[in-house]
Amino acid sequence: MKKFLLPLLPVLLLLLFFYLPLANLLAEGLILEGAFNPDPLFEILSDPYYWDVIRFTAAQAIYSTLLSLVIGLAGAWILTRYEFRGRKLLRSLTAIPFVLPAITVVSGFLVFFGNNGFLNQILMNLFGLENPPLRILYSLRGIVLAHAFYNAPIVIRMVEARWSSIDRSYEESASIAGAGGWTIFRKILLPLLVPAIATSSALVFIFCFLSFPIVLTLGGAQFSTVEVEIYTLVQTLGKYRLGAALALIEILLSLSFTYFYLRIEDLFSLEILSLRTRRRESFFRGGLDPAKLFALCYGILATILFLGPMLGVLYHSFTAAGSFTLGWYKKLFFPGYQALIGAVPLEAIINSLLFGLGAAVLSAAIGIPVAYALARTRIKGKKVFDTLAMAPLGVSSVALGFAFLEGFVYGPFSILSRPLIVIIVHSVLAYPFFIRAVAPALGRLERELIESAKLAGANRWNIFWLIELPMIRGSLLAGLAFAFAISMGEMSATIMLVRPGLKTIPIAIYELIGARQFGTASAMSILLIFIVGLGFYVIDRLGGDFWRK
Repeated sequence: MKKFLLPLLPVLLLLLFFYLPLANLLAEGLILEGAFNPDPLFEILSDPYYWDVIRFTAAQAIYSTLLSLVIGLAGAWILTRYEFRGRKLLRSLTAIPFVLPAITVVSGFLVFFGNNGFLNQILMNLFGLENPPLRILYSLRGIVLAHAFYNAPIVIRMVEARWSSIDRSYEESASIAGAGGWTIFRKILLPLLVPAIATSSALVFIFCFLSFPIVLTLGGAQFSTVEVEIYTLVQTLGKYRLGAALALIEILLSLSFTYFYLRIEDLFSLEILSLRTRRRESFFRGGLDPAKLFALCYGILATILFLGPMLGVLYHSFTAAGSFTLGWYKKLFFPGYQALIGAVPLEAIINSLLFGLGAAVLSAAIGIPVAYALARTRIKGKKVFDTLAMAPLGVSSVALGFAFLEGFVYGPFSILSRPLIVIIVHSVLAYPFFIRAVAPALGRLERELIESAKLAGANRWNIFWLIELPMIRGSLLAGLAFAFAISMGEMSATIMLVRPGLKTIPIAIYELIGARQFGTASAMSILLIFIVGLGFYVIDRLGGDFWRK
C-alpha cells in the first residue's frame, strides 16, 4: 500500500492543476447555462477560415520538419564521417537551441535576417546593391527558417547517435562488391537510420505545430496558426467560447500527434545495433574531394544560420549608431525606464527570476515522488501512470494558459494569487523534463545497496534521504536546471495570464520588439541567454558526469 501513497500527492496536484482546468475548458467550449451546447465548436468547424488556419498550421510544420531534416541529416553525416579538431565542441554546440528561449531566437532573426539586418547590409555593401536582396522575415520562409534553427539540432543529435552505432563494415563490404555511395546509403544506411529519422521527424513536427512566439512575431499579420488564433480570439477579440472550442480542437490534434510519436518511439525502442566504435576519416587528410567540399559549404551555411542570429543580437546589444555602448543594458536596470506599458524591464527581470525559482522547486516537489514511483516501484498500470504524468508534454502551452485563465483567474477556482498561478503553470510545463532527468538515474541505482541499508535497520525515508538522493545529485540538479530554464523562457502560457506588474523577460522582449525598441530587446535577450546558460553551467559543474552519460 505504501508504494501507492508515495506518488499520491503529486498525482492529486496534477489532477487539480492540469486535468481539472482542461476539464473546465471543455465545459467552457461545450456547455452553456448547464446544458450541452456545442455551437462554438460547430462554428469553428463550419468556418472555412479556421480550416485554413489548421491547414496552414500543419503545412508550416511539415515544411519546417522537412528543412530540419535536410539540415539535420547533412550535419549528422558530417559528424559521423569525419574526425577533425573541435568536433566534440561542435557536437556539444548542437544542444544550444534546446536552452535558447524562442523569443531570443526571434530577436536574433530580426537583427540578422531583417530587411535592414546584418546579413542584408553585408550583401548590399559587398555587391553594391541599393535594396535588400533577402526578404525573409514576416513570411512563411522566415517561420520555416526559424523553426529549422530550433529543431535541426534535434535531428542531428538523434540521427548522429544512431549512425555512429552502425558498424562501417557494412558499407565497406558493399563498396568492395561494387556498390556506389548513393546505393550504399539508399539500400543499407537509410533502412538502418529510419528509426532515428522517424522519431526525430515526429518530435520536430509536434514542436513546430505547437510553436507560438516564432509565428506570432515572425509571421506578421498575414500568417496565423492555431496557437496564434487562440491567443487572438481570447486576448484581442474577447471571444472566450470560440477560443475554448478552438483550444479543444488543438488539444485533440496535439495529443494525437504525441500518441503517434510515442508509438513510433516504442516501435523502434527494442532495436539494438553494434556497439563497436565507428571509424571516422580525418577531414584534413588527402585532397579536397566533392564530399569535403560539400561539408565546407554546409559549414559556412550552418554558421550563418546558427551563429549569425546570436552573434548579431550580441553585437546589436552593445552598439548604438555604430558605436560601442552599454546604454541598452543600463536601461534594463534603471527603475524609471518606461519602455513598456505597465511594466519596466527591471521588474520583468525580477519576476522571471522569482517565477523560475518557484517553478523549479515546485517541479521537484511534484517530480521526485513521480520519478521514484516510475523508477523504483513495481506497480500495475505503470505505463498508464507514466502516460498520464507526461501528458503536459502533448498539450498546447497557449491552451493550458487559457485553461488556467478560465479556471483559476475568472472561473470557479479563483482562490489563488496571480503570481502563484504563473508559477504553477510553469511547473506543470517543466516537471515532465525534471522527471525525465531524474527517473533514469533512480532506475540505475543498485538495489543490493538499498537492501543492505534495510537489513542494517534504516527506514524507507532515511534510505531515500541519506543514500538515494545524494547518489542522484547530478541528475537532480540537472532536472532543476531544466525546470528553471523552461520557466525563464516560457512565453506561450504566460502571455495568457500576465497583467501589469507581472510581465516576464520573454513578454518584455516581445513588447520591446513591438515598440521598435530593438536595442533594449537585444540587451534583454542576451541577459536571458546568459541567465539560462549560467544555470546550465553551474549544474554542469555541480552535477559531475551527468551530461556525459
